[in-house]
Amino acid sequence: MSNFLTGVDVSQYQGKIDWLRVAEAKIDFAYIRSNVGLNVDTLLAPNCKKATVPFGLYVYIKPEEDVVDQMRIMLDNHKRYKATLIPQIDIEHDGGKKPRELKTILRTCIKMAIKELGKPPSIYTYPSFWNTHVNIARHIEHCPLWVARYVYYSAEEFKSNPVPRDVSLWAEYAFQPNKKPAQVKGWKTWDVWQFAANHNNAGRKFGMESAHLDLNIMRKESSSRFVQ
Repeated sequence: MSNFLTGVDVSQYQGKIDWLRVAEAKIDFAYIRSNVGLNVDTLLAPNCKKATVPFGLYVYIKPEEDVVDQMRIMLDNHKRYKATLIPQIDIEHDGGKKPRELKTILRTCIKMAIKELGKPPSIYTYPSFWNTHVNIARHIEHCPLWVARYVYYSAEEFKSNPVPRDVSLWAEYAFQPNKKPAQVKGWKTWDVWQFAANHNNAGRKFGMESAHLDLNIMRKESSSRFVQ
């Protein structure tokens, strides 16, 4: 039995989603984009209403915009659509802010989520961005870490080694030599690994209108941290 759960994260860029195919593929969970900054994802409502697997929402934080308003939008949508997984804070853009400002912004986001929902959100980031632009090294491990590090980068590489249709093979596919996630300061290890994204041509295999799809594996021992 695999030690990992499989998940997708989606937005308006996936286009129309056949959620029955997502369930039939035995994908375990999904994260649906709530908003980019102050702009609500155009397919948020249909995705939430039609989702056939446990799902959470995420907000792509734009530090140059009012972060309290961004979080308010996401938290309101979390309740409106009855998400069953904790929200995710996507931090991968500095918006011209300095590291100390980004730390303050992120701590505000975390505090709002805990106050509203009683549990910390997960944090999505790239090791290179976090370690240089945010660099919170203490008192962050209570938030599950969702790390982005892609196994293959070019369309040619994905074409020669396509993502398996059998999701039970995703973990084996992800753990390629020299492509494991780098250490993210503040955490001992990751909880979810986004191992494939652009150019992977996996979208239509799993019910998406788009050819491309973000693919993730979650450690089973971390799964209880994500239940709302």
